[in-house]
Amino acid sequence: MRARRGASTAAVGSGGERAAADFLVARGYHILERNFRCRGGEVDLIALDGGVLVFVEVKVRRTLSRGAPIEAVTAVKQARVRRAAQEYLTFCGRIFPRIRFDVMSVMKTARNTDITHLKAAFSTNA
Repeated sequence: MRARRGASTAAVGSGGERAAADFLVARGYHILERNFRCRGGEVDLIALDGGVLVFVEVKVRRTLSRGAPIEAVTAVKQARVRRAAQEYLTFCGRIFPRIRFDVMSVMKTARNTDITHLKAAFSTNA
């Protein structure tokens, strides 16, 4: 059984996702959805980068004790994001000629927030 996230953990995650969204907007992305959830999974951010639809997984950490944030995007997590992306594409009813899966790593410390954006971090195929 998995423990529920505590209030402070949820707040850190939410703050990290806001920071990631702000980072993307500052670079010209248009955020379409935040925390798109469906039966198959969840996508933290869905954005347009020009004509490319981008599904973004955001991982936030306060320390490296459990590893770097990017290490948490396992093959299982990637599959869940892909399933949620497929649901979103069905849900929105639009056709996008190109899609991409990005990962954003957010390290939040008391003094600052470091963001790393990995474009095309994983493929559309398993």
